[in-house]
Amino acid sequence: MPPKQSLGKGLGAMFPDLMNNIGDRPAFILCGIEELTPNRFQPRRDFNDADQRELIASVKKSGIIQPIIVRKSESGYEIIAGERRWRAAQAAGLHEVPVVIRAADDRDLAELSLIENIQREALNPVEEADAYQVLLTRFSLSQEEIALRVGKDRSTVANTVRLLKLPEAAKKALIAKEITAGHARALLALEQPADQLGALKIIRQKGLNVRETERLIQNLKKVPVKKGTLKKDPYLEDLERELTSHLMTAVAIRDRKKSGTIEIRYGNGNELNRLIRLLLEGQ
Repeated sequence: MPPKQSLGKGLGAMFPDLMNNIGDRPAFILCGIEELTPNRFQPRRDFNDADQRELIASVKKSGIIQPIIVRKSESGYEIIAGERRWRAAQAAGLHEVPVVIRAADDRDLAELSLIENIQREALNPVEEADAYQVLLTRFSLSQEEIALRVGKDRSTVANTVRLLKLPEAAKKALIAKEITAGHARALLALEQPADQLGALKIIRQKGLNVRETERLIQNLKKVPVKKGTLKKDPYLEDLERELTSHLMTAVAIRDRKKSGTIEIRYGNGNELNRLIRLLLEGQ
């Protein structure tokens, strides 16, 4: 079995037919900035971060040092790798940029754009998951093949793709760095989107770390769901959510018209002691 390629080898090691002779002179040409169009498979969506602003400042001072890799298109050239430099050149007021022209099909375009961004750690987890999904569905690559190309374990690729199953609110929280990928993976252990959103609310309110989140999810999963029962009073459902958020463990209210029970779950002795302190001290 061939050794796994690592990101440290760079794009040239993974795509030698596309990247060879880039360092030779004259390997590049000067191209009008308006002749270039973005990579249609660009996984990155946010180009307005601090790193991009630093790149713009550098381009204003020193120009574009590393050529942009492109392929020919009907209206000019489509960027294969180097879209950040192209955007920075526009912001810096340049009219021409150095480019290297290479032959590349759509799959090469998608793979190179993904790998370049991963090497620069420029993607958030949702953008990375979207890029993997494109390679899986549009180009029929397996998770193992993707893992070999990006230098990661297959399980890492699989877990990243699973993030796309999260509700939109959870994805936005992940993009905004309100939660981490570890939080997000823990949320996926809950089957229902409503339960995931409820847990997300608790994570935000309590500022839970990943381990605390995993413990919360385990407690929430212990609440039994009885089939065939009547729909619960919305007021009681709201109370359950409030108590669950306050106690950081699953709470179930069993209403029997004139009486009922409140069930508070705990997973071990430490959890029991914590809950007793909360209840007795009224905190």
